[in-house]
Amino acid sequence: MLTILVAADPAARAHIVPPQQLHPVATSYRRIEFLLNLNPIPWDSVHLDLAAIAAQLESFDTAGAVDLRKLGKKTLARVAAKDEDTMPAADKRRLIAHRVLSRTTRTVARAIRLDLDTARANLADYSSASAHFERARQMWAAFEPAIEAAQPAEFVRLGECWLAMVSALGYPGLEGIGVRRPDTATFDEESGEIVEYLDANFIDQVGTQTRGPTLPRLAALPGVARDAYSPGQRLPPGFNVNKQIPRPRQILGMVTRGVDERETPLIALGDMAFDSALIFGEPARSLAITCNTCHNKGVTNPNFFIPGLSRIPGGMDVSNSFFGAHANNGIFDPLDIPDLRGLRFTAPYGRNGRFDSLREFIRNVIVNEFSGKEPEPMLLDALVAYMLEFEFLPNPALEPDGTLNARAPAAARRGEALFNRPFANMAGRSCASCHDPSDHFLDRKRHDIGTFRGAEPDSRDRALDTPTLLGIKYSAPYFHDGRLATLAEVVDWFNDRYSLRLSGSQRMDLSAYLETVGDGIEAYEDTVYTLASELEEFDFFLSPYELLVERGETNLIDTTFGTIAFEIRAHKWDVQDPANLPLLDRLAGLMDRARAALAAGDLSTTDRMVNEYRALYRSNAGILE
Repeated sequence: MLTILVAADPAARAHIVPPQQLHPVATSYRRIEFLLNLNPIPWDSVHLDLAAIAAQLESFDTAGAVDLRKLGKKTLARVAAKDEDTMPAADKRRLIAHRVLSRTTRTVARAIRLDLDTARANLADYSSASAHFERARQMWAAFEPAIEAAQPAEFVRLGECWLAMVSALGYPGLEGIGVRRPDTATFDEESGEIVEYLDANFIDQVGTQTRGPTLPRLAALPGVARDAYSPGQRLPPGFNVNKQIPRPRQILGMVTRGVDERETPLIALGDMAFDSALIFGEPARSLAITCNTCHNKGVTNPNFFIPGLSRIPGGMDVSNSFFGAHANNGIFDPLDIPDLRGLRFTAPYGRNGRFDSLREFIRNVIVNEFSGKEPEPMLLDALVAYMLEFEFLPNPALEPDGTLNARAPAAARRGEALFNRPFANMAGRSCASCHDPSDHFLDRKRHDIGTFRGAEPDSRDRALDTPTLLGIKYSAPYFHDGRLATLAEVVDWFNDRYSLRLSGSQRMDLSAYLETVGDGIEAYEDTVYTLASELEEFDFFLSPYELLVERGETNLIDTTFGTIAFEIRAHKWDVQDPANLPLLDRLAGLMDRARAALAAGDLSTTDRMVNEYRALYRSNAGILE
């Protein structure tokens, strides 16, 4: 799967692009830098990346490899040790993190310098020199984000040094043709610039750090803007926030009844907000994270993964220190991303059922999970109105009371009997006691079934909300933390946990029942081409404009324009005919101009840009695919 490339200007990047290929050392270094700024720090993951760098250095920097392996072991020991108990926990964490980053930075910098020195000493042997040079250049990528942010002029100058060295390597030619002798003087001079910079800014990692982000010394130098560079503003290597293709089929209740979304302005506004990163704070806003990123078309995004925040794809710790530092609970407790289909039937909300109100749940996501400003009441009204239209997939095997009919497979019907059977080891209850078929397979209660680790022995904090079984065929993995990959594994877990003594065939029948209940018609769209439907949706986004003007909701108008412009640029690379790219740029540009006019208080020009956008889109909708 391709991954998103986050650029400095999110509006300038494509929606899905090939992943940036980094040398393993640069990959692990950047990830370590990210992980060391989390609370809690996933020390086991840090240890794995230290080992990965050590493995890469083994062949040419044995001392550096040994040092990193020792560092990893000592770090895990220090984290568990009590030798620094006089320090506050946060200070201890930052101090150890600083030591780890400093040592790792020095080791990587010395490895780069070693390769450059070896290349310089072997210029007469093009094959050897170029191999060492190329590895040094690739490892240099570990430090490039810090240099570019903290010292942009130096970043450009050092980039020129690397380019000059490429030419200075010379070229042995092909069968005597195109021979170019190495330029030793130039290589010495340019590589010397790089080595001098490494010595001054990365190898000399001194002092301690117990406040603020854990950074390379370079980013902490006097004169560098505090927010110039921070691992908290970029995602680490290995992330994937792409949505699944083909897309899940979204069913909005009012649309299936023949209603045009353009005539439901509050729902259309909620549709826009669900797709907008502008309702969130930083870093989600700059990284283009939206509600739709995790809940693609209202359905679980199984691809979503961020190292240090996710245990497995399809989940994330929503009380983390990256997206919502002020609301961080200091515990790594990732949750499976829930399917939002049928949301109006599935209260309470949250995996532990902590919110009875959908409106309050949405507000918490915006303000606390993703650091957004207090949302306008109309924005919350809109999101609630939109999300309450999410429908379950139609399921022809289910009767209105939730029982199976004759269209269900025989194995599923046998499984239904097991589902409704009381078990002595479950206190005389059945699966249906909690997943009531007559009430969307819910009981709207919280239960401790043994999947959640409490705060202490015998604590009463292990209860979780009963999830619906409707649509679960398409929302793997399972349980609150996504620990089980298949429904068959869920059946096996309950069989083992409660000693149900189900035979192999009975477990297969019960799995077949869950598969049938969790199935539905046309779960996914039948095309991978989404531009036309996206542009139609952007037209819906713009439909509340007149209502927002009437109510004086300037902020929501600005959010609408900004979201449409960004989304057009993000999706324009899906166009089947590249000749239409300028047309898409014109549409995005009209939203930019409308936004600028709005900010200037020029409502006449704003109206004109909106009308021009609508006319341009509707006159070309048939060719924009």
